[in-house]
Amino acid sequence: MTTTAPHVTTAAPDPAVSERLAAAAPDLHRMIETVMTEYADRPAAAERVRRVVTDVSGRRRTEPVADVVTLTYADLWSRAGAVARHLVDHVAPGGVLATLGFASSDYVVAELATVRLGAVALPLQTGASVDRLVDIAAEAGPTALVVDSEHLRTAAALATRSDIAAVVVMNHDARVDDDLDRLAEARAAVPDGVEVVPLVDVLGRAAGEDAPTVDLPTLTPDPDRLAALVYTSGSTGTPKGAMHTDALVARQWAANLLDGTGPFGAPDAGPGPVVALDYLPMSHLAGRALVTSTLAAGGTVHFAATSDLSTLLDDFALARPTTVLLVPRVCDLVRSEADAAVDRRARETGRTADEVRAQVHADLRDRVFGGRVASAVVGTAPATPDAVATVSDVLGVPVHDMYGSTEAGHVLVDGVLMRPPVLDYRLEDVPELGYSTADRPHPRGELLLRTASLTPGYYRRADATAGVMTDDGFYRTGDVFAEIGPDRLQYVDRRKNVVKLAQGEFVALSHLDAVYAASDAVDQIHVHGDGTRSYVLAVVVPAAGRTPRDVITSLQEIARREGLASYEVPRDVVVADEPFTTANGLLSGANKQLRPAISARYADALEARYREIDGGGRDRLEALRNDVATTPTVDVVRRAAAGQLGLAEEDVAATDRFTDLGGDSLSAVSFGAILRDLFDVEVPVTAVVSPTADLAAVAESVDRARATAESGDTASTLTFESVHGTDPDEVLADDLTPERVLGSDFSAAARRAEGPRDNVRTVLVTGATGYLGRFLLLDWLERMDAVDGRVVTLVRARSAEDARRRLDATFGAIGDARGVGAGDHAVDPELLDRWTSLADRRLDIEVGDVARPRLGLSDERWDRLADDVDHIVHPAAMVNHALPYREMFSPNVGGTAEVIRLATTHHLKPVDYLSTVAVTVGAEALTEEGDIRLESPRRSLGGDYANGYATSKWAGEVLLRNTFDAVGLPVTVFRSNMILAHPRWRGQVNVPDVFTRTLASVAACSLAPRTFYAASGAERPRAHYDGLPVDFTAAAIAELGSRDRRDFRTYHVVNPHHDGISWDVVIDWLEDAGVSVDRIDDHDEWYRRFHDALSALPEPMRSHSVLPLIHAYREPTPPLDGSPIPAERFRAAVRESLAPRWSDIPHLGPDLVAKYVRDLEALGIVALQRA
Repeated sequence: MTTTAPHVTTAAPDPAVSERLAAAAPDLHRMIETVMTEYADRPAAAERVRRVVTDVSGRRRTEPVADVVTLTYADLWSRAGAVARHLVDHVAPGGVLATLGFASSDYVVAELATVRLGAVALPLQTGASVDRLVDIAAEAGPTALVVDSEHLRTAAALATRSDIAAVVVMNHDARVDDDLDRLAEARAAVPDGVEVVPLVDVLGRAAGEDAPTVDLPTLTPDPDRLAALVYTSGSTGTPKGAMHTDALVARQWAANLLDGTGPFGAPDAGPGPVVALDYLPMSHLAGRALVTSTLAAGGTVHFAATSDLSTLLDDFALARPTTVLLVPRVCDLVRSEADAAVDRRARETGRTADEVRAQVHADLRDRVFGGRVASAVVGTAPATPDAVATVSDVLGVPVHDMYGSTEAGHVLVDGVLMRPPVLDYRLEDVPELGYSTADRPHPRGELLLRTASLTPGYYRRADATAGVMTDDGFYRTGDVFAEIGPDRLQYVDRRKNVVKLAQGEFVALSHLDAVYAASDAVDQIHVHGDGTRSYVLAVVVPAAGRTPRDVITSLQEIARREGLASYEVPRDVVVADEPFTTANGLLSGANKQLRPAISARYADALEARYREIDGGGRDRLEALRNDVATTPTVDVVRRAAAGQLGLAEEDVAATDRFTDLGGDSLSAVSFGAILRDLFDVEVPVTAVVSPTADLAAVAESVDRARATAESGDTASTLTFESVHGTDPDEVLADDLTPERVLGSDFSAAARRAEGPRDNVRTVLVTGATGYLGRFLLLDWLERMDAVDGRVVTLVRARSAEDARRRLDATFGAIGDARGVGAGDHAVDPELLDRWTSLADRRLDIEVGDVARPRLGLSDERWDRLADDVDHIVHPAAMVNHALPYREMFSPNVGGTAEVIRLATTHHLKPVDYLSTVAVTVGAEALTEEGDIRLESPRRSLGGDYANGYATSKWAGEVLLRNTFDAVGLPVTVFRSNMILAHPRWRGQVNVPDVFTRTLASVAACSLAPRTFYAASGAERPRAHYDGLPVDFTAAAIAELGSRDRRDFRTYHVVNPHHDGISWDVVIDWLEDAGVSVDRIDDHDEWYRRFHDALSALPEPMRSHSVLPLIHAYREPTPPLDGSPIPAERFRAAVRESLAPRWSDIPHLGPDLVAKYVRDLEALGIVALQRA
């Protein structure tokens, strides 16, 4: 699996392609086709993998994991063709195709489909109201809409009031209940004849054998053809659609390559490798330009996982970008993160902030941004110098300031005009604001521009175009600059009373004045915005007898009633020293506010308040940190919110919502980090910004998390930090001593325990609801039945009855299908009877949790287990290949620690520990005979696939080995590889594993490559698949574990045979079982067809396919005949101990594959095509 961005060298522009791209300009279609075909096999777009989770109400949703899936340029172009063919009857050349949604791979597909249709792109703003979108649709006339699932209700409302005749739903996930509900609602709401189709279904139809042949229009190059309509925000009235021609869009694609600059004109980064993260709206020029310039360079663009940007720092860490486009609000977020990390490191080390800052910033550079940023630009609004300086130091590169507009393009970098595209400029006096070109020391005035990237005007708005264009062809930017030298400009002000805040949002200040004037707590109000900040303040003349707190409360109530955004709510007020009048020059003769005069008069007070808010929070939080232990949680949360947002504590109530106080999702991320620092618990951003969550509810969330920890979770006493320290890049075997993990008095107490008992009569089995665990439980039940013994199993459940129901389900309902639609036909009655009979006679159930101290048991139950149990089998673990080691530490390392504690209480109880061959990854050579502490003394903590899980199992091994040395606890470690289906019991397959997914996918799609392996000639390479059936694996573990009860031993439970039984042979056996499979000679063609066919599968088949892991098959696998992992000890032990049932480690065979076919059909996972 791909877990980080492709290596930087794969993203470097090809000079030959760049030359062909330049030669094709300004033929937009030809340019884009050149990029998509010349870079066909490169990774173009990357998104976070999402896993399905079920919330407390039982509804399914998805959440991003620490892994990405990529699409190649060929994938994007092919998908764009499918969407274009689907819409060709609705969108003619020159027609308008609208898009509405957050930036994603699907969004790029929709944009490319627009190009293939010769249509006009209309990216709509997700924050716009339905009424505003209806106005835009009435003017632009879109006939089709591509919308993401999140905004499908808006799309349905728009379709009922416009000429939209077709809707395609991007980012639809049939595993998610909300997506399914929204799709059903939209289909019911749209007018008759309007088809609402998920994009994934469009792709599926296109990949089907019966897909009709649809020709796309032949396009004639025309540089003046209208290619896109990018609408302004409409802060001062009706939005206006800036017209972008083929020539202008072509320049957006290739400007960096043509001009010889870095991304967005960065002067110190010429054309080089480009990996970028896009988190900006595609309805804004910056977001569009980031995508197009990255693709034109043959690079990879990653997309943020969530539209609220709550995962942004994690997104950066996974993308490891080479170029970064920042907005001021993200600069603030990075600065906040950096400052908090510096403060934390200083407290932990006892050093000053200045002493630790450089190292902390370097750590953030590598950990958050991946350590390979070569170019950084901040734009869309002015940023504060302090924030830019911090971000620059964190990134290790200069952060260049970019200025541009929808109409003129990007024209300034670091205050220097970009030539090209700027052709000419001048300043023009603004007498009503007091700005003149005669000003000294520098001329000041509105900036007027002529550029090669200038739009020809606004669509169907000749009056608006005339208002911004001079007779001699200059564009009026509406921004006031000072000319400090030739081609050197410094931003001063906005000519209109509209300000663009630091996060890129436009705020119409005079409009807010009018809205808030309705407050009975104010007589006069002047809302003030600063483009370097993400929030507004207000200068107010309070009504008689009203306090500043009264004013703030009233403004918040009005904002809620009017549906204003959080950034439109004044975070604080400055009380005017006298009313605004004509006499004091603050009102005009018509009694209108003279905004420049009011801003100038209160400039110092406003700036002081801004600085207090921006900088004073840290001191207040430091003081609060000292009061946490003695202050009610709700008061700590309330005061922390005040400190984060720079508000007076008395002005923040428990009933206030964080967003009503002026917070947004990014500041909520910082707020969550503050609470984590104060309380040492995780507070998700959703708990902060939820519409129903006031600060009291946030406090309750904190209390629940603390109570959980204090009630017995291992994390409350044993933590990652207590063992490995804070934010290490690697973990050491020397960290994992029994004293450090289990307590300083552990070894002394454990040495007093009696030795192991010779006769085993009671066995504890953990993890019995897992796939391997159930068969280990069954095997030990049979063994104990023969000697009149007992088996105890530990199960997380509400009660013993509930635990028994969970166990019964694993044996008697649907195997491990977990709701794939199987019924009684998937139940093996013989297995069910065997399980029920043994469990009724020999099983004791303990309700507990292996990861909690003393297994979550009462003292009485713990003491009883410690006395009764003779042997422990420990397969329980959290298996997650996406989470980092820090998140796996508590359940896996902490759980193993509690098993050790039980195993060394009263008498020693030998432990069978289930590990994984993944611990061998990255080690020089792990052997069965070696000491893991010497063979793998350290492990790097990275984002590579399954790093966290493998490291947690490595840590368990190390801890057990150290315990053996310290107190003599006997341990048998089993490092297993792929565990396959049970060859006998019906329905018993491990549905989520990659083998089952791949076999089911090939069977369902009837597609396989000629060979899965890299071949040098016509013959199939000789290779081997390393997997073992679960009955053998469980029997081997039980037998060898019960035999080796005085020593520390390790076995590699792998299939080591050099037998040539490979995936290719498995597919042969699949065909022998009656499944029709079409073998494709060309691997790339197979991969494309396989991917498209999987995407078209209906649910639940698609969710149980190999589609989430498909990129593992993007390239042929290097052939290896045999296992790279030595297993001589295991093989010898099998031959000695498991005969006559198994005289050797079994080979895979056709009977097992045929059994898979029967199980997959019985479980309802596939509907097979028979040969």
